[in-house]
Amino acid sequence: MKPLDQAGATHKLRVEEHRLKGALDRFYNHEDFSRNQTGLEAAVLEIATPIRVIVHDTGGSSVSLLNQVDSGYLDKLIHFAPLIAPPSRILPSGQRTMTSVIPINVSFGVGKTVFIRYKGCKGTEKKVPLAEWWNAPCWDSGSNQISNKDIVLAIANKEGGAHVDGDVSAKYTSAKDQGKIIVGGRPVNDVVRLGNLVGIAGDELLEYLADHFPAVAEQRE
Repeated sequence: MKPLDQAGATHKLRVEEHRLKGALDRFYNHEDFSRNQTGLEAAVLEIATPIRVIVHDTGGSSVSLLNQVDSGYLDKLIHFAPLIAPPSRILPSGQRTMTSVIPINVSFGVGKTVFIRYKGCKGTEKKVPLAEWWNAPCWDSGSNQISNKDIVLAIANKEGGAHVDGDVSAKYTSAKDQGKIIVGGRPVNDVVRLGNLVGIAGDELLEYLADHFPAVAEQRE
């Protein structure tokens, strides 16, 4: 892929930032996600695709928009609060504990169930370089680890964001099979459940763009 010039890359980054924000708003503004999982799955695909375009860089044929705007983008800080299962331990009784972590953060209300949205982070204590946010585990279930990169690329490249493909990574396949839950008598769609992690990543990326590329965010309107 031939890289864009600086002005062209900045414009496309602005477009993808706007596209990501709209997809996140659609994902989080569903009145009751247990009743419209088809719409939510479509929104997950819409979130994953611009994240992929903005961040993913192969170092060869695919150059991320951020890399075309600023080659130091991977070193800039982003909020990152991974969901990590605590390690097992031995109780005084001699029994070993084991905790599983489910990647879903919801609010149950009268007549509706909604995902709880990331609200932003002002401090730097939970910020890491973008490279770590992209490649390090964002969810450790206790038996499987998966990164933002694993989830975003699987959803964007395999689940229908760009095309549909049955050949997915073992980590992603395992993640889809873990942490199944039922809300309102309905099992939550696997892509929708993992979409909660994609949604968090999307809002963290919007905050990153506002912090480090303010001209992109300011001209969104």
